[in-house]
Amino acid sequence: MLSVVVATVVIFQSAIVAPVANVSLSTESAALFLRFIWPLFFGVLGALSLLGLFVSKNNKHGRLTHLFTLLSMVVCYALVSTINNAMDSGNLTLWTRLHMLTVGLTMLSLIFHLILIFRKRKV
Repeated sequence: MLSVVVATVVIFQSAIVAPVANVSLSTESAALFLRFIWPLFFGVLGALSLLGLFVSKNNKHGRLTHLFTLLSMVVCYALVSTINNAMDSGNLTLWTRLHMLTVGLTMLSLIFHLILIFRKRKV
């Protein structure tokens, strides 16, 4: 089930990879690493969700969840450059707003996938 994979990737990236990078790497190294890893993360989740759209063609809730995640990851991916530029130019207000938007979209995607996972397990 692709929702399990999507949820696992989100949890691993958010709870392990990003915090460990921020704590164990120098500020400059963490910034370089995170600027590299986040677009990959959004791309992988987008690709998994695109695949999920085809796999869950007979499941309305699955299709909606994968569609939401796909669209969210496209938005997040598209914002990466603007977020990086905001940080580079010292526009922390814009950076914070856009960063929180990507966090919110990613967390909503996680919640929807978790609902889908646990809803299917009840049946």
